[in-house]
Amino acid sequence: MRLFDTHIVVDWSARSKPSPAKPTRDAIWWALARDGVVARPAYVRTRHAAINRLARLIAAERAARRRVLVGFDFPFGYPAGVALHLTGRGSAFALWDWLTKRIVDDERNANNRYAVAAEINRCYPGVGPCWGRPATWPYPDVPARAHARTHRAAQPAERRIADVHAKGAKTVWQLAYTGSVGSQVLLGLPALERLRTARSIAGSVAVWPFDGGLAVPDKPVVFAELYPSLLRTAVARYAKPSEIHDRAQVRLNARAFASLDAAGGLASLFHGSPALTARERRLIETEEAWVLGVGHEAVLHEAAG
Repeated sequence: MRLFDTHIVVDWSARSKPSPAKPTRDAIWWALARDGVVARPAYVRTRHAAINRLARLIAAERAARRRVLVGFDFPFGYPAGVALHLTGRGSAFALWDWLTKRIVDDERNANNRYAVAAEINRCYPGVGPCWGRPATWPYPDVPARAHARTHRAAQPAERRIADVHAKGAKTVWQLAYTGSVGSQVLLGLPALERLRTARSIAGSVAVWPFDGGLAVPDKPVVFAELYPSLLRTAVARYAKPSEIHDRAQVRLNARAFASLDAAGGLASLFHGSPALTARERRLIETEEAWVLGVGHEAVLHEAAG
């Protein structure tokens, strides 16, 4: 049976200025599949506008009594132990709250993510764990390159359990340079906190797998972490000529998840990998999160086509 009526795949961005008026890559894109039909992808220039539009979109889908899956392309958690170290609680939501109280991200995308990264680094001995900044930026507590970090044995793990399983996934500690995701996490988690508590949808959202564990959530709206590059082969094969990569990626991921759901095959993705140990499952469900689709790449590629 189909779990969701609407599937939305969001490609986030950590730009410090509004994206260009003309659609481009490395900006915020999302694609919506309603009853399996993928609408024209949306392009949004700022995070502030994206959260407002997503809240209205999700509320409208709920008003129509539709179940909604919203997937975001950045990690929902940090490696085990980080939340406890920074907040005193071994909870991903405690870390979301910690970041939300510190991150400033205005309507024009101006933000203080490097100042918050520097604060994180100062909470650990030595230099690190956050790294990756333009050499001229005035944040000496954030090294430009990973090799400049010190005391790594006393700092958190480089990757989460999910990052080890997802081929090509980057570390949450890398803030800049090709393929980096760290800045998206710092700006994305506070945005998710604002979105899930938005008045129009508050109380109807489950964040998988933190709400209910590695199982199908029972809330009408589900937020899940995605790694769109799981479908890199399908994107390369089915992208339209001259189509912006990010646009093709959200479009084909939305099609894959919607098609797999229509065929009754989506539920198994919510249970994670059978190779996970009991300890790994506990850490994933409380702190680290999991990538929806890891271990199921073959069926997703088939659904994308």
